[in-house]
Amino acid sequence: MILVNGQFSPEESYRQLAHAAWNGWTFADTIYPCFLFIVGVSLTFSTASRVARGEDRTRLLWHAVRRSLLIFGCGVVIDYLRVPAREFPFVGIQDHLQLTGALQKIAVCYLMAFHIYLWTGLRGVVVGIIGLNLLYLGLLYFYAVPGCGPGSLTVSCNFPGYLDEIVIDGFRWNSTAFDPDGVGAILPAITSVLFGVLAGELLRSKRHPRQQLLRLLGGGIVLIASGELLSTWVPINKQLWTTSFAVLMAGLAATGLACSIWLVDSRPLRRWFRPLEIFGLNAVAAYLISRLVANVPRVHVMGKSLYTDVLARAVSPPNASLLFAMAVLAAVYLAVWLMDRRSWYLKL
Repeated sequence: MILVNGQFSPEESYRQLAHAAWNGWTFADTIYPCFLFIVGVSLTFSTASRVARGEDRTRLLWHAVRRSLLIFGCGVVIDYLRVPAREFPFVGIQDHLQLTGALQKIAVCYLMAFHIYLWTGLRGVVVGIIGLNLLYLGLLYFYAVPGCGPGSLTVSCNFPGYLDEIVIDGFRWNSTAFDPDGVGAILPAITSVLFGVLAGELLRSKRHPRQQLLRLLGGGIVLIASGELLSTWVPINKQLWTTSFAVLMAGLAATGLACSIWLVDSRPLRRWFRPLEIFGLNAVAAYLISRLVANVPRVHVMGKSLYTDVLARAVSPPNASLLFAMAVLAAVYLAVWLMDRRSWYLKL
């Protein structure tokens, strides 16, 4: 996510490191749903262990509400701050309060998925995945948006965008453009977390680890095929978070998780993955730091800039944009590495 967001310009980056304009998907589009999927996996392990210790469900719910509020608050604060490219001290303030964003969406999806899992169990999770997606499809295709009619999925005319205008108009990142992190497309995003809960339950089962991985891999392949099949009727669209997108991304996340577990836990290569572990231990901190430092390399020093006067002159624009993002990533890694050395971990 940091590498994708750190690109100097989406127009000048490699296509797979830039989000799809509307329908379709790229590698960049897989990052966020996979993050939500992993939220579901970790939710399962943490909640089940606390229930097994006899903790009261009301207390667990309060803990989840508190965590969601903290994550949501971090998102609001970091989106309220902006980092000008040519000004010191690099931090400014937006002209309006933004309530939508990546962390805000994660907070809401986590809390809703936690409710479903805590009070209804595994069956409720399955019903939730099916029910929320069917409800969303019904709203997408049968709700008559004023001026558009039912079934409109264009950038300027769709149900999620219409709902955002009613509910959070004035608190979005851009009042004139579609906001992919608004409330309109929250229902299928919740199911991305619920898919992760199913994966977590599988990994918690008493089956042999090999059987767990094979089932996880097989389920991922089935979901990928199902997502592609659904795309025949429902386009794959990250911004609308269509059902075909949610199912396809859950499949990719499941297969990726299965391969990662096999690669890390079953092979003598674990030490090579230590940098990724350091990022994972401070994932929220890494994201927050990346938002603060992303524009620092854009600062002009004595009229010269890193991208225009160094990188763009040495390599092609896509490579220059990638190197720019890698500079941001390196700065973030240095920060979380120092935090890890001192055993500082941001836990919400």
